[in-house]
Amino acid sequence: MSQALPAISIVDEKLCTSAQPLADDLARLGASGLQHVINLALPTSDNAVANEAALLAAQNINYVQIPVQWEAPKPEQFTLFSQVLWAMREGNVLVHCACNMRASAFVFLYRVLHEAVSLHEAALGMHLIWRPQGVWREFITQQLAEQGLDYREVAADE
Repeated sequence: MSQALPAISIVDEKLCTSAQPLADDLARLGASGLQHVINLALPTSDNAVANEAALLAAQNINYVQIPVQWEAPKPEQFTLFSQVLWAMREGNVLVHCACNMRASAFVFLYRVLHEAVSLHEAALGMHLIWRPQGVWREFITQQLAEQGLDYREVAADE
């Protein structure tokens, strides 16, 4: 996968997150071995690429957009994201949004809740990008609490 993507975070050998790639970046993703892209940004987000789906389809890259409103992430959006990522996880996957905040938060939750990665280990990657506050901290806390996990354990770690 391309190391040149904006605000990229390599999760493992098959999964990375980033901010919105430019059109030129998107046009080169197929050559990097990428097979799937999940976009969590709205089509109206800053720097959104209007023909992203077509650019990726031309390279035989699967594309799914799950528009998550920044001010109001919903549990059902995370559930859909989890189902989509589960289906794609054998291939090389890029999850992106406008700034890699939604993407890193959803991937953090996915790793903890579906891949049994520890809170501390999964949080390291997200915390390199940002430390969720406000509605996002509440959203993450709620998703984890439903599984008996406490985000406060890692939220204050430095």
